[in-house]
Amino acid sequence: MIRKCDVAIVGAGIGGLTLAVSLLQQSISVQIFEQDTKFREIGAGVAIGGNATRLLQILGVDLAQVANMPPALEVRRWKDGRLLWSHPIGEWYRQEVGAAFLTLHRGTLQRLLAAAVPPECIQLNHRLVGLYDEPAGVRLHFEEGDDVVASVAAGVDGVHSAARRYVCGDVTPTHSGEIGFRGLIPVAKSQDLPDPAALHIWCGPGTHVVHYGLDRGELVNLLAVYKPDRLPEWTRFSDRVPATRDEALSIFEAYSWDRRILDLVRNIEGDMSFWALVELPRLPRWSRGRVVLLGDAAHAPLPHQGQGAGLAIEDSYALGALLVKGGLTDYSSAFQAFENLRRRRSWMVQAYSRASGRAIKFGGGAAARRDASWSSLPRRIGWIHRYREEEIVSLPSRSDTNCP
Repeated sequence: MIRKCDVAIVGAGIGGLTLAVSLLQQSISVQIFEQDTKFREIGAGVAIGGNATRLLQILGVDLAQVANMPPALEVRRWKDGRLLWSHPIGEWYRQEVGAAFLTLHRGTLQRLLAAAVPPECIQLNHRLVGLYDEPAGVRLHFEEGDDVVASVAAGVDGVHSAARRYVCGDVTPTHSGEIGFRGLIPVAKSQDLPDPAALHIWCGPGTHVVHYGLDRGELVNLLAVYKPDRLPEWTRFSDRVPATRDEALSIFEAYSWDRRILDLVRNIEGDMSFWALVELPRLPRWSRGRVVLLGDAAHAPLPHQGQGAGLAIEDSYALGALLVKGGLTDYSSAFQAFENLRRRRSWMVQAYSRASGRAIKFGGGAAARRDASWSSLPRRIGWIHRYREEEIVSLPSRSDTNCP
């Protein structure tokens, strides 16, 4: 049996679900195909800048009741927590940017988006193994389940995208040389942290830590990153391996990190992994025939600007608007317009993320020069957050959702 739909979306992450919400509101039928057997709360916390929270609001997804709004950004010294620079976020940011900067659990955001999509539009346990161009559309072949023929297919399946192989062959993500680990800590076990709800960046030589509050400030999200002299052997075969708190502690103890950060590591709840940070090199194209890539499948950045989810939301909003404007029969023009619109911004955010990752690990004189320049940060990265996708592409009036 072969099923049919207007748009097949490969991947039920933040980008795939946002695209589905956008299209369903314009009566375009969608089916989302996710390789996992259930929604998993992976990735711990996620920060969503005003460039993306504004778009979610337009789509009717309100994060305000479940998210944390960090009151400030605080930059600290790794060894003793000395404050190097601080700047308000909270209401100051909302007024400056026109939308809030919010932090929440990635699983919480995924659940909110999934709740806006009828359950029959989401197919779990569907691992894509092949895409085939046919006169009636593009055929998606899965490891389990029936084939699907769609008018167009969107590959929103992450940095190791299966859809990308169809569009532009095998592309190997590029290692930054960094290893990270992350986790969640109950705020009750973080009482001696300076303002657990705020967004903190701790800078150390060859290392850095980011932490912030999640989900109304009930949890602290931790991301710790170090750059070893050489990448471990496991990075040749995988981006991720299981890790223990003792292993993570030994690394940051060797750099003489502040005991408050070491205590956070000790109190991480649940499983944790070491994670090799990668980004995607510039692709020669983002579409082929009826298949288009977006989000991390097209331009995965390093996490150092906190914009991976934001870029995926921007992509999904833009592609949805362009497909609605021209109709699915003119998919080729929509795909080209989408790439023209999104390519330069995505690549610039990638570049800034890369540079930020280097700068926050400086030592010696370079660190002193960096610390003297913190006051110019809002001006230097303001363009990322003030970007207004909705002024470039606009959706027509909303209508009832539609599933095949």
